[in-house]
Amino acid sequence: MTDNIKRPEAVAEHLDKRQHLLPDKLPLPVELAHLSSDEQHHLDRHLTKTLDMTLMPVVFILFLLNILDRNNIASAKISGLTTTLGITNSEYNTCLLMFYIGYLDIYQRKQVPSNMIIGKVRPSLYICLMTSLWGILSMSQGFTKTFSQLAAVRFILGLVEAPFIPAVFVLGMSGGRMGCWYTRAELPPRIAILYGGNMIATAFSGLIAAGITSRMDGAAGRPAWEWLFIIEGSLTVVIAILLLPLLTDYPLQSKHLFLSRELQLYAEYRVRKENAGIVDEDPESIWRGLRQALVDPKLYMFVVMQMALITAQSFSIFFPSIVGTLGYDREKTLLLTSPPYFFAFFVSLAVSFHAAHAHERGYHIAVPMLFALLGNLLAMFVPSTGGRYFSMFLMTAGSYSPYNLVMSWVSASLPRPRAKRAAALAIVNFMSAGVSHFYTSYMFPDSQKPRYYAGGAVMSGACLVCAPTAWVIKRHLRQQNARFDKEEEKASRGGVRGGTVAYDRIQGSGVGRSGDAVVAFRYVH
Repeated sequence: MTDNIKRPEAVAEHLDKRQHLLPDKLPLPVELAHLSSDEQHHLDRHLTKTLDMTLMPVVFILFLLNILDRNNIASAKISGLTTTLGITNSEYNTCLLMFYIGYLDIYQRKQVPSNMIIGKVRPSLYICLMTSLWGILSMSQGFTKTFSQLAAVRFILGLVEAPFIPAVFVLGMSGGRMGCWYTRAELPPRIAILYGGNMIATAFSGLIAAGITSRMDGAAGRPAWEWLFIIEGSLTVVIAILLLPLLTDYPLQSKHLFLSRELQLYAEYRVRKENAGIVDEDPESIWRGLRQALVDPKLYMFVVMQMALITAQSFSIFFPSIVGTLGYDREKTLLLTSPPYFFAFFVSLAVSFHAAHAHERGYHIAVPMLFALLGNLLAMFVPSTGGRYFSMFLMTAGSYSPYNLVMSWVSASLPRPRAKRAAALAIVNFMSAGVSHFYTSYMFPDSQKPRYYAGGAVMSGACLVCAPTAWVIKRHLRQQNARFDKEEEKASRGGVRGGTVAYDRIQGSGVGRSGDAVVAFRYVH
């Protein structure tokens, strides 16, 4: 990304002379070569602290707005949406599905190539523009009068929201802008906080909905559910515009007020160092990156795991209705939707921080899914109201706490070049957040109240798929690391100083821009 960082081509010349870089000896950029070890350590801490105070809060708020505007239809349902519009339960479920049809359609037409070329536009402008557009569409739901109008708006909302989360994966989170700013060791707890926006938004969604429905019902002749869409959508537009100057772009491209060029150079250097020394820049390898992703067996294992995980979370869009089966009135029901998600948020942080400390992923995904399985079984079969409400805590915490680990694991396991990582993340999100919702939108019909046996059975089966798949991926990555160990041992016996090799599966650009791996690399499993 900059000529000041030593290119791997020079190292490739040394490979013929059997001279390899040591795992931690990637040369510093020329502008930082004068820094001592203590100065590098100080710069490292300063960079991390600055990012935590600038990038993190902005992306967290955007995630919160995304989930809030996507899921507020669940609160609108028990606030009178279906009664006012005169739509059936099946038609309501179809409105849910229309969102994901739009979501899926935009993926088919442009999402994967869009993710692969997103580096050619200003990420901050792109993300905030998408946020403003879906805020307008979310607000528009409050003006619909018929089933067909609501379904049409939901479809368009899906079209507009589809680029956001994958763009943030590539530009702002796993392996993207946060992946360009943070190291792999730093990512899990921070992604846990960001994905906490999912749980915090859902928790506050019930509180906000309870406040609006109790105070705004009948205001200006409008029912409470209309005000719910109008108020939340308007806030999204305003906040997105205010956040635009605060959102960063890629290192060495960002003109952020708080990130000096020295910090940007060091951010590029330290992330490149831990990704096999490959520069995270390969504008000429878009379709090659897609081909690399499609022939990597890890991609398909992650697709299965992520689809199962999303299926296990499918209760979320119906959660107010599920809580409503406990027998409380509308306001109390909306308030009771919040505590399970607050609990899930703190469990997610604990799991992610422990996973980061232990440098482990597989078991930290599999074990929570077993608790989610227990929650599903209790929800279907426990007789008491208190027991059923307790089961909802297990369902939310068990199925939501592994989510951020899965996405960061995808990024860390499908590293350079950027185009491969972008395509892999887009495909995983396409299958999980798109395809899986074709069946999850109909899993909780009102006719199956209060136990929802069909939905509970499907979610239980998803838990039994997700947990073993995480173990299989862990085992596969462990085998890959063992193969790398053998290659280095063989190279060392052959007299190669340093013991690193150019791994054939850790590849950079095919056009001589970023080369293959030249620094020791190991998968996190």
